[in-house]
Amino acid sequence: MQIQLSRKIYRELINGNLINKKIRNGEHLEPNPLFDELASEINRVHYDQLYSCIGYELKQLGDCFFLNEMGKDEMLSDVAMRIQSLLVILCRGITQIPLLISVITDFNAGLSREHIEKISETEEYQNILNAVGLKNSLIKEIENVLVVRKIAFWNHLDRLVLSDGGIALLDSMQELSSI
Repeated sequence: MQIQLSRKIYRELINGNLINKKIRNGEHLEPNPLFDELASEINRVHYDQLYSCIGYELKQLGDCFFLNEMGKDEMLSDVAMRIQSLLVILCRGITQIPLLISVITDFNAGLSREHIEKISETEEYQNILNAVGLKNSLIKEIENVLVVRKIAFWNHLDRLVLSDGGIALLDSMQELSSI
C-alpha cells in the first residue's frame, strides 16, 4: 500500500465520491492511480480490512469503487435515490430528443448543456426532481449530485459524460429493471 495514495483514496471515499478506473486529463482518459491502488490483488485485502475496521464496506461495481456503511438499512438512501432519479431523467430525456444513450457514455460525444436544458423543460422531470428533494435546476443538480461525486464529468467539449462508475450504475439499473 502506498501511504499517499491511501490518504487520497480515503478522502475521496469518505466524502461519498466514486473512484473510477479512468480519469479525464484534457482531451483524453487515463488510468487512475487511486483505482489501480485499490484494484491491486495484494492491496485489496488490506483496504477491505481497513475499511471494515472503521465500519465500512469497500464495494466494487464495474470499473469503480465506493463505500457502503455497514449496518445501514438496505433501503435506498436519499443520495442513491437522487442519483438514480437523475440518471433516469437523463436517459429518458436523451431518448426523447431523440439521441442514443451512448451519447452520455462516449467520452468523445457527451450531452450538451443545451440538450440538458431542453430535457429540464419537461414538467414530468421537474416533478421527479421535486419528489426526491432536488429543488435547483436540472443542470445544477447534475453538478451537485453527479459531477461532485464523480459519477459524471464535463468532457473537453464541455459536454456531460458518465464516468466508469456512472456507466456501471446505469448498467446495474437497466439490469435490475429488466428482471
